[in-house]
Amino acid sequence: MSFRFSRHVSAASLACLAGFLLALPAVAGAATAKYPPDAAARGFTGGLAGWTSATSFEGSCLPPLLCPSATNSFQASGGADGGGFIRSAYQGVAGAMAVGGTTTAVFTSPQFTYRGADGEAPGAIVFEMDRRASVDQLLAVSGNSATYSVRLIDVSAGGETLSLIAPTTLAGANSWRNAPTATLAPERLVSGHAYRIAITSTYVTGTSTLVSGNADYDSVVLSAVADEARRRGGRGGSGAGGGDGLSAQRLSALVDAALPGTAVLRDNGKRLFVRVKCPREVGRNCRIAAQGLLMKRKPATARRTVEVRKGKSRLVMLRVKPKARETLKKRKRLLVRHRVRAGKVGATVYKKRKLIRR
Repeated sequence: MSFRFSRHVSAASLACLAGFLLALPAVAGAATAKYPPDAAARGFTGGLAGWTSATSFEGSCLPPLLCPSATNSFQASGGADGGGFIRSAYQGVAGAMAVGGTTTAVFTSPQFTYRGADGEAPGAIVFEMDRRASVDQLLAVSGNSATYSVRLIDVSAGGETLSLIAPTTLAGANSWRNAPTATLAPERLVSGHAYRIAITSTYVTGTSTLVSGNADYDSVVLSAVADEARRRGGRGGSGAGGGDGLSAQRLSALVDAALPGTAVLRDNGKRLFVRVKCPREVGRNCRIAAQGLLMKRKPATARRTVEVRKGKSRLVMLRVKPKARETLKKRKRLLVRHRVRAGKVGATVYKKRKLIRR
């Protein structure tokens, strides 16, 4: 049987067809919901987007001139993706009567209602953010310390908190880098409850001195990821489908730890070389698609997919897009996205890489 279609299709027919296509369910990958839901509140596009802040000082001093202080602010440019970010800055004091103590700066996200992974029960809760700090001067003084931590506040439960990142030194991040990825068991969050994310910077000065420092944060996101195996009727075991215990979160953590922190830019910025690795602990070979990004949704290079044997690495050449070459010449670092698949388990890992020019 054959069919002939008229060359003239009515507007009503086109509208019906478009509606039908839009109604089709999305099947490419597990559903993911990001919190806070407003993208501007995750990437600080154009302002604080509902984030609030507070500072405090614990110590014996005569305010305000003899106390160390902290200042929270929004910075419009220079973030991990080139846009805005938030900053908690510390300023010490000097003088015979000046004293040390603990100075705390807190940024708190706008309140959001948790609804799982777009209404589905998630298989994982993942927290990620980028950070940068300038605290070398402060830490050079004996007795001083500078740390950051992240908590999830359950507003509906009277302010109960869950730790996302325990107090961790601010040192070692003079340029933008990914903070350690944190995961929560899905049952720790309650659908319908209101939550807020709190990022705390803590500066402890054992001795008072005129030093300064700052901590910067960007790309703050809490993701609820649907369990793809559960969506397909439970095939493939627990986690993201790995019957042997490999989950998307473990795959992501293993790959992130194995990736080098550098990339090589050659031929006057026309080619980018990145090394990718399939960790032996994954237990199987990996399929890795790598792509350089100016921002998370703005490619700088073509994408290339390679097969990598477990425990092995490969050098991948990525052609830089002509429009991105001049920008890359000025960049010290480039964000590289790695989409990794090992058997039925998949994960996406973003890594800031220092650019080496040859």
